[in-house]
Amino acid sequence: MSRLRRLATLTCAGLAPLALAGAATLAPATATVPQTAARAATPVATAAEALASPTGRAIVRFADVPTTAQLRSLRGLGLSVRGLDALPMAVVHGPAATLARIVPEGLGLDVRADEVLSYADTASSDVMSSSPAAARKLRSKGLTGEGVTVGVIDSGCDGTHPDLADHIVHNVVLLSPEYANAGTSPVLPVPMGDTPYSNTDLGSGHGTHVAGIVAADGTSSPDHLGVAPDAELACFAIGAVITTTAVVTAYDYILDQPDLLGIDVINNSWGNSFRQYDPQDPVNVATKAVSDRGVTVVFSAGNSGSGDAEASVSPFNQAPWVISVAAGDLSRQRGSFSSNGLEFDNGRAVAIGADGHTVHRGDRVGLTEPDIMAPGVSISSSCDSTGTVIGPCPDHGNTSASGTSMSSPHIAGAAAVLLQANPRLTPAQVQQAMKATASPVRTEDGTTLRSYQVGYGHVNLDRAVTLVKGRSGKALTKRIAKAMRKADRRLARQDPWKVTRTDQWQSDALPIAVDPLPFFDTHDLTVTRGTDAVKLAVVYPTPGTAANLAEVTATLVAADGTEVGSTSTDLLFSHGTGSVLLEGVAPGDYTLELGGYYVSDPDTLDSDSINGRVVFVSASQLRRR
Repeated sequence: MSRLRRLATLTCAGLAPLALAGAATLAPATATVPQTAARAATPVATAAEALASPTGRAIVRFADVPTTAQLRSLRGLGLSVRGLDALPMAVVHGPAATLARIVPEGLGLDVRADEVLSYADTASSDVMSSSPAAARKLRSKGLTGEGVTVGVIDSGCDGTHPDLADHIVHNVVLLSPEYANAGTSPVLPVPMGDTPYSNTDLGSGHGTHVAGIVAADGTSSPDHLGVAPDAELACFAIGAVITTTAVVTAYDYILDQPDLLGIDVINNSWGNSFRQYDPQDPVNVATKAVSDRGVTVVFSAGNSGSGDAEASVSPFNQAPWVISVAAGDLSRQRGSFSSNGLEFDNGRAVAIGADGHTVHRGDRVGLTEPDIMAPGVSISSSCDSTGTVIGPCPDHGNTSASGTSMSSPHIAGAAAVLLQANPRLTPAQVQQAMKATASPVRTEDGTTLRSYQVGYGHVNLDRAVTLVKGRSGKALTKRIAKAMRKADRRLARQDPWKVTRTDQWQSDALPIAVDPLPFFDTHDLTVTRGTDAVKLAVVYPTPGTAANLAEVTATLVAADGTEVGSTSTDLLFSHGTGSVLLEGVAPGDYTLELGGYYVSDPDTLDSDSINGRVVFVSASQLRRR
């Protein structure tokens, strides 16, 4: 297969709500930083050899937007000239010797040769390690995911893409109306065929982009490399519209095949609105089944973060056996859309209690926060020849997109590299190795982000490999456990509060109530001695993409009827979450009252299992550390 392919230059549309959110634009990977004006007088700005470029073009900089007279003077040198309209620059074309005359003759402040730029493909793979040099060193040592198979349950994969074609070993279509992007119907998804070299990603392009982040091998261009470019891919096309039936069918198909088709890792770049962890959820049951068979399961955290908004993660990545991935940019800054967990979460992987009431005692890292952060902002990857959500790219090549849909496959690829480095790792050890070696995520002003936003921090694949390579048995277990204790202590130091007890309630939302209700549900809460504060959180997600106007208020009321504090889900047409920290709450018995109103789309009333139409409320009792 020819390794020379024309690169596609595209701008990707925004993605479907259950896939990812946020604008998607192309991002140059290695744009050279212009020299400062102070260096313009050096030979770099005047020597003809320094201005030679493959295109014969250059950029002339002025103090302001160039005037007609300034452009005329440049043309007087025999150059082709086009002045820019908003920037103080002009693009010129001509011999290098002529370009070298511009600064000495006072016709511009400096001149820069036109440079060929590359897309942000290897750039995001390089950010997976503690430095680009460390990432290149891993690849130079052959740690590229070889011998590991990564499953991609998504919209499908374009098996004709040159960066994917020779290592897609399975490409299974789960035939259903969703696969053809034709809505939903009673027809159940059915596995149909396994044709590795065909394009099963019809009507989307999302799955192809995800697969490229995992394992693009650079056939189209040397810098088009995924995190694990030598890993094999097993793609399962469940359609542009994702349903739990299609997801479960895909997992069922995998589990029914000999040796699970050799799959070691499964990536899931999709999710749903927040709700309380339920071990009996069909998706959780499915992922537990493959995890128990030794498969590492990776999930995108979701794209409903809205800054500091709590409890916006997808429900499926709360299972302790999966790796939940937040999104950052190539500067290791958190993506503003990346979903968050509960700020104070000590949840355990237990069944929801009677009447929807679950109690968690003791201070621990809970279930809702992401585990790790990886690149997910403006990520360039393989482009489907027929995609409509991402793409199309008729001549293949790459395009860019943003979302935790993009950060998750970075971690799936990292898992493949870890398993190549040490095939004896269990899914739990893969997760722990990444968390234990992650770096804190800091904002531009130096503030360290909390674990409910970014988990243990930004992944460092090279350090994770060092932690696990060449060890097994008790020695490996002890080494990872020691590193995890250190990481847990770091998280504890970032949190000024210790959780002693959390009461959580989850109940069905009212199907429709046009008028506001004073309160529609109440819960009893006993605040114990030694409690310094109570954190309330209430969540009422919108039902998928259906129209839903809602406001739910949670109010803490003392035994004498005094209102202590309240919070509301006042984000209409969006993921609804509200929280408040109440300090100085006296020990005693309280009532938690829920009130509000709903105006729901009647067409969604029978789709609770898909859209998660529930009200969730949490009350965490805190002590200062």
